[in-house]
Amino acid sequence: MSKISCIIVNYNDAGTTQKLLTEIRQYQSLSSVIVVDNCSTDDSVQQLAGLTDDKVKLIVSPENGGYGSGNNQGIRYAVQELGAEYVIIANPDVSFDEGLVRHMKQALQKVSDSAVVSAKVKSPEGKELFSCFKVFSAGGDLLDSGLWTRRLFKPFLSYSRRYLKRKNYCLVDAVPGSFFMLRADVFGQTDVFDEQVFLYYEEKILGRRLKDMGKKTILLTGDSYVHTHSVSVDKSVGSILKKQKLLHQSRLYYYQKYCHASGFQMLVARAFLGVVLMEVWFLTEVLKLKY
Repeated sequence: MSKISCIIVNYNDAGTTQKLLTEIRQYQSLSSVIVVDNCSTDDSVQQLAGLTDDKVKLIVSPENGGYGSGNNQGIRYAVQELGAEYVIIANPDVSFDEGLVRHMKQALQKVSDSAVVSAKVKSPEGKELFSCFKVFSAGGDLLDSGLWTRRLFKPFLSYSRRYLKRKNYCLVDAVPGSFFMLRADVFGQTDVFDEQVFLYYEEKILGRRLKDMGKKTILLTGDSYVHTHSVSVDKSVGSILKKQKLLHQSRLYYYQKYCHASGFQMLVARAFLGVVLMEVWFLTEVLKLKY
């Protein structure tokens, strides 16, 4: 039987993490669940320590290196210490059933050159949420970052509803980092996540790396999981403007390192994102609208 480990990164959110643990710790398809506490500043470690057993492990990080760092620690432990062949990355604020775990493993076994698989995302109310990304060069991605350009060029920047309604599954460039399964052998001894980004853009960076390797990302169109959107991020980041600035930092890093943007392109990107930040400030701080 294949060994599947589920990684959950916690930061000041032991209650949400405990809720997910209670839901999945009895799943027979999971050989282990690894909770990585990302140097919480509250009593998370004390709360989570009481939940460990032969199946549930707790790793306490000496510092909060962000989403990628926390998950890399969990993946290394799962593969090197527990012999995991498949790894699930799960935010504390998601919910998924055991049938989905089996379907994801089957998809990775069935589709040649596949590396990552996920499913449709739904809100707690059952509304279908954003479930996949296209991965572009710097120019295309910049269009996807603007409040108005994103809407104007939507047909080119996202997958069509018809494509995403394909039977069983479809291939996409990237899936949200909130929940997916990864083949443990894809990166060998190399870390899965780029730890130079603290938060945001991890999934697009991962998608870009996999595309460059000739590996496939699968979206199961007949399965879904629930994501209570932004609960975990709100705990660790805070205000909308702070989130937006952090997002822009990660975006610029992606353009420079993975898209090999020129100096002029980076100058244009910074100016464009500066305008976007002003728009977000006006909408949220002056008009008090939700963004």
